[in-house]
Amino acid sequence: MARSTRIAIAIGAPLGAAVGIVVVAFAAGRVLNGGVGFVASGSGPASPAFVVGQAGIYLLVAVAGAVAGSLLGMIGYAVGHEADPDVARFGAGPLAVVGAVLGAAAGFGAFRALTGLLGSVTEGTVTLTVFRAIVIAVIAGAVTGGVTAGAVERWSRPEAFGFAGGAWPTRRVFLRDAAAAVGLPLLGLFVGAAAVYLLSKALLNTETDAALILFGGIAAVILGGAAVVAARGAKRPR
Repeated sequence: MARSTRIAIAIGAPLGAAVGIVVVAFAAGRVLNGGVGFVASGSGPASPAFVVGQAGIYLLVAVAGAVAGSLLGMIGYAVGHEADPDVARFGAGPLAVVGAVLGAAAGFGAFRALTGLLGSVTEGTVTLTVFRAIVIAVIAGAVTGGVTAGAVERWSRPEAFGFAGGAWPTRRVFLRDAAAAVGLPLLGLFVGAAAVYLLSKALLNTETDAALILFGGIAAVILGGAAVVAARGAKRPR
């Protein structure tokens, strides 16, 4: 890992944790104020808690993650540029979009996982004590900040994708090679999904014995074809 990437992660994580606390404070005062109540905690006294709708809190986390990811990604980009000013980099605009997508995904994933561990999600309602909500916000914010700042800083370098100097292709060549590399797997994915769908329909609409014969026959054909391809080996250029 490059030194500039480590610096970006080290700066992005605490900034993300701070952003998480700000989001909780904003949500408590403006968005979730109507959902603050008291819940019993075992045999102890009731504690103040957020009792809010699942869809609303998830939307808030995703939007906050996207906004924070874009900002933290640009901070990581700036940190990397200052640490290695002579390194060629992509433009900041597309990377801001990448940061927003990463921030929304990382923030939502971390929040959902931590909510399942520290909170309660029942019948479309999320219940979190205020203390645990702050803990979740700090951890999820730190994860979002570190991941976004580090990833944007790293991906801002063409060398991260295997391109450097004269190896950097033109846009036309890059799009052509990317389409060739991705097109066949995508086509295979769609063909496979269609085959699985049609096969499942056929199996569901046939009798038990016929379904077993059909399933076993198709499996045998697939295994036989794979064995033939593997036996032939790769073709060597002449």
